[in-house]
Amino acid sequence: MKNTIKLLSIAILIITFACSKTKRYSKKLDDNKWEVKTLTVDGVSDANLPELKFNESDIYDKASKGWWYWGEEGHAEIAWQIRDKGKTFEFSNQADHVHGFEDVKASEQAINYSGVYKIIKLTRNSFEIESNETYGNKGKKVIIKMERKK
Repeated sequence: MKNTIKLLSIAILIITFACSKTKRYSKKLDDNKWEVKTLTVDGVSDANLPELKFNESDIYDKASKGWWYWGEEGHAEIAWQIRDKGKTFEFSNQADHVHGFEDVKASEQAINYSGVYKIIKLTRNSFEIESNETYGNKGKKVIIKMERKK
């Protein structure tokens, strides 16, 4: 009986620390706007660099929301998540309607770059991700480097 209680206690501690690490990484993105500085597909730069805003997250409740901005007025809603103890970032386009040309472009770009990414670097001011598993660029290496907007 004592061994069972000890094992159960250890399991609870492991789960608690694993979740808090993921939350710690998510908090670095929360409620900040990020400017994409580099966006490449197999080494070819995309000239239309977006900005992203990651709304405050509650990793225990639901998928976190955010925005993909294109141009002066275009935007598309996205859902995002950090998991695997801060090693994986995933986002997907959630726009269900658009209002103009720039919204269409924002949605197209968000759809094409939606996918599962490996986190290369995540600090308070810098975020770098890469993937070969994006919706619009399957099998191609996508690299996105962002800086927090001041």
